[in-house]
Amino acid sequence: MSMSRRKALSSMKSARSRRQKDVEMKSAKGPSPVAEPVENRKVVEVVQEQKSSPSNPPQPQKEQASAPSNRQQPQDEAAQAFKQVDKALTAHIWYHGLIPRKEVEDMLKIQGDFLVRKTTVARQVKYCLSVKHTSDTKHVPLGFANGTWTLKDISKPSLKELIDELVQTAKPIPPSGVILKTPFPRPDYYFLHEHITMLKKLGHGEFGEVHLGRLRLKNDEEIDVAVKVLKSTHIKKSQLSAFFEAKLMRRFDHPNIVRFYGVAPQEEPIMIIIELAAGGSLKSYCKSHAEIPSSKLLQFATDGARGMCYLAARQVIHRDLAARNCLLGQNDELKISDFGLSIADRTEMKLDKLKSVPIKWLAPETLRQGLFSTKTDVWSYGVLLWEIFARCASDPFPGETNAKAKEHILNDPAPMSAPEGSPPIVQEVMNVCFVKNPEERADFVKVLKLLSPKEEPPTIPLGTFQTY
Repeated sequence: MSMSRRKALSSMKSARSRRQKDVEMKSAKGPSPVAEPVENRKVVEVVQEQKSSPSNPPQPQKEQASAPSNRQQPQDEAAQAFKQVDKALTAHIWYHGLIPRKEVEDMLKIQGDFLVRKTTVARQVKYCLSVKHTSDTKHVPLGFANGTWTLKDISKPSLKELIDELVQTAKPIPPSGVILKTPFPRPDYYFLHEHITMLKKLGHGEFGEVHLGRLRLKNDEEIDVAVKVLKSTHIKKSQLSAFFEAKLMRRFDHPNIVRFYGVAPQEEPIMIIIELAAGGSLKSYCKSHAEIPSSKLLQFATDGARGMCYLAARQVIHRDLAARNCLLGQNDELKISDFGLSIADRTEMKLDKLKSVPIKWLAPETLRQGLFSTKTDVWSYGVLLWEIFARCASDPFPGETNAKAKEHILNDPAPMSAPEGSPPIVQEVMNVCFVKNPEERADFVKVLKLLSPKEEPPTIPLGTFQTY
């Protein structure tokens, strides 16, 4: 056996040993066991009545103008029953809830690692066993009917018993022959819904709603947080969006980037838990403080440049930098938020079609070719700078249509000038941001140096991140 092969095997054994210790520790510290019959009892009653199951629930009926059908009650009972199943399964570290297949495949690295997740197919709930095989991940559907969980030819009254038998007997699961070895525990950034207390609604958007909430941390400390509650109307899209944003934000640790605490995917609705920006939104602050001194506005601008410098060093393209996506912390420090459109680990991306895009913040190469890069973020930062010193009184290009704004961006030497009364440095920074050729346009290091000459920009060597 070659030396490299022996090292690889040794590394895998060490990783498995560490994983097993983590599993044992989490099992010891985890939530107290839930009585297994909870998984089955309520569901059996509803399933028998409807001839359905958690892995094949009834299709929701479309809302009718007439009085609701008497079939609605069993459907509601079924939904509650499936919720009971979810709550019971959260007692087991291998249950991850509503997580996308891609997320699972990124998680499971060692052969035999496994987890159970919930998914939807044609609006029907399915439970699935995901297992790392030799070179890929196998996804095996789990069945439930008449109080019995089944997988191929194995039937058990509880899912835990079924999983335990597969692990203890090392029985290969056909047709791939994959074998369960080590449960992959929920990551530390997964929270249960019971850990989150919703206090009041703060706002809403296309993705769903934002609420003020209280989060109970692993050490039982409680903190105020902002909770994004995702719409369940497009659960697959919500899943992908939520987990991409969460995966990206886990990388960040910077005072000018909104902090990510975790995600709650075990049941619907999926929630993303982030730092509560005590100062509220930048736009609201500026509109309610008409006499903000220029020194304060320069602080906001510098904070934004610093945060974007941090992101650019990590090859993250924000793609939606604007005042509407900036928040303020407890000490009025600006924090960049909303990474739903962001991309990572790429220097640029190209879209064939631009749909529902914020025209007035886009660079010429984006409007012409659909190109996005860190340099297009720099252009957007120039527009953000205008918003800050206009005190967010209006959108850029006030009084003009998107079509007219597009003409200015594509054809004018500079699309806009600094608002009246701005310090000279503002126009200087806007000039380097609004260079038409992206190769000649400033980067965020230069922008930050102009605003804060003595400051060392935040940088980090690339390739130092670990996803899990």
